[in-house]
Amino acid sequence: MAAGIIDGKAIAQQVRAEVAEEVAAWVQAGHDAPGLATVLVGDDPASAVYVGGKQKASAYWGRYYDPVRTNMTAFAGSLTGRTREEQVYVANGINQWVTYRVRGGAVLDGFFAPTIKTPYTDDLQLGYSADLGRNLSFESTYNYRPTRDILEDYDAALYATTTTGTTDYPGPINDPNSLFLGLDYFGFTTNPGANFIIATLAGGERNYHGLELNLRKRYSNNWQGLLSYSYNDAKGNSNSDSNADFQGDVLELDPRAPNQYGVQPGSIKHLFKLGGSYLFSKGLELGGGYRWNSGTIASKTYLASGRNLPIQDTPANQFTYAGIPFQWIDPTAVGSLTNPSWGQLDLRVKYSTKMGSKFRPEVFVDMFNVFNGQDSIRNQDLVAGSGGIAFGQPIRYLDPQRFFLGVRLNY
Repeated sequence: MAAGIIDGKAIAQQVRAEVAEEVAAWVQAGHDAPGLATVLVGDDPASAVYVGGKQKASAYWGRYYDPVRTNMTAFAGSLTGRTREEQVYVANGINQWVTYRVRGGAVLDGFFAPTIKTPYTDDLQLGYSADLGRNLSFESTYNYRPTRDILEDYDAALYATTTTGTTDYPGPINDPNSLFLGLDYFGFTTNPGANFIIATLAGGERNYHGLELNLRKRYSNNWQGLLSYSYNDAKGNSNSDSNADFQGDVLELDPRAPNQYGVQPGSIKHLFKLGGSYLFSKGLELGGGYRWNSGTIASKTYLASGRNLPIQDTPANQFTYAGIPFQWIDPTAVGSLTNPSWGQLDLRVKYSTKMGSKFRPEVFVDMFNVFNGQDSIRNQDLVAGSGGIAFGQPIRYLDPQRFFLGVRLNY
């Protein structure tokens, strides 16, 4: 008999496909899904190590960087290439568009600071998992993510000096709590002719602590399921993400200013999820999921240039910080609101059958928001209200009940 070379990979794929098809038919016939079990007999050390793998502890640390966004490059402009003229329409006899700022060209409106750093986030994860038997497993993960070297643009005249050597900073620059930075912070000895300097946001930080718990039922006896809970604690003094926002432009929003550090708007404290599916005989499968959250965090805000900014203290409550008597951020503003909690149940019904030796068509119906709850999920955070909606009144609701019908062919 002549020797021949076999394609082991192709044969393995063929065997897996055949076994998968036989297992699917076995399960659809109402039998339990096949699986593996481990039984430890005696006290062999190597066997004990293997079985001990049913419990695992893990640790991970990494750092990822957030590169400078192209929107900030466009904000600064470039010496060569296209320019952008920003205009306003002036009536009162002029009746034409007037350019008030040019981005790009021979004279730049904004400069990147030579001392700028790349924003980064460290990621620490501690995990534990255990096989509980009976196709049950438990997993827990703790996360700590601090974000530093946040990017923002600065008003050079306010935080340093103009081209003539004057400054708009309103307080003593040598005060122990002074927010003044000076040109040396940005890496310049003289103002390069910029209105704005894109740089690292002094004192800006975000700190996230999270805990996730999962109880999982692996597929057996025709069903599978997952129960999950997440706790999130996100605090910081900046929501900036290189988007040319108001930090760096006004003192009360400086990360180092009073009452700026707090619970991060947009974060959610508690999340709960429950899901599972059951496969009946004859190819009918029923699945569903329920999710609930405690509501997003928000700040008490006022509207400025299309942005919702934290409200300032009233004139009667203004106080002095860094030698500057001012209406600093209200101590009850940042992260003080919690939007309504809400939950939603979604269901899926699927039917599949075998057609010939290669085809398996499926028909499924997805139903979202089964109970058709349409309560508020976000309330007005503008203290003065907007668009006829007063502070604290609903402005966004849970989407209504809806259905989707789908057909799919597997082969």
